[in-house]
Amino acid sequence: MREKEPRTRIVFLRHGHTGFPLDRVYCDDREDPALDEEGQAQAADAARLLQAAEPLAAIYASPALRTRMTAEPVARAFGLEVATDERLRERRFGVWEGLRFQEIEERYPEQYAAWKRDKAGYTPEGGETMHQVLERLEAALAEIRARHPGATVLVVSHVGPIRLALAQALGMPVAAYRRIAVDYGACSRVDYGRTQHDLIYANLSLRRLAGAS
Repeated sequence: MREKEPRTRIVFLRHGHTGFPLDRVYCDDREDPALDEEGQAQAADAARLLQAAEPLAAIYASPALRTRMTAEPVARAFGLEVATDERLRERRFGVWEGLRFQEIEERYPEQYAAWKRDKAGYTPEGGETMHQVLERLEAALAEIRARHPGATVLVVSHVGPIRLALAQALGMPVAAYRRIAVDYGACSRVDYGRTQHDLIYANLSLRRLAGAS
């Protein structure tokens, strides 16, 4: 009888809340915001949830401060080190980074309109499309799966890459990635086989389990 292929289980954890203005584009090269009090509580809750539900063998995170801070309570709970990978970073927005959306619309009206029409496929100068983000993300996840066959691994990242990973598992087109909800401090799990990826749960947190919206 043929044995089942080893399936690597990857739990995706979005970083906790930072208090960074929602009307601005992140710029990790100049501004690398830390978790605020709410975000630290979300990270602690994620550690408790994962400790009760997932036997983690390794932890990977984007190098951004907010993701590393989110990973730290989990790493302490499991006695693991956090490995960082640039390919797990949020999407790059090039010349728009650090600007408010109102400023972008005023300075780059045509480009802003093009991005509004196609948020996955259009990128400003020096930025990335979501297709490019997916390409680097897939390369990182393939290496993680190769290192940890049959194990459960935590990947702490950002809303964009996590949405892409879940959309891919569901067979959704890249352009539909924004239809997937991923809250601050929420966990989602995909089980990866050689030919099939299965979404096991999504957007799970102690807050949601307690019935809060």
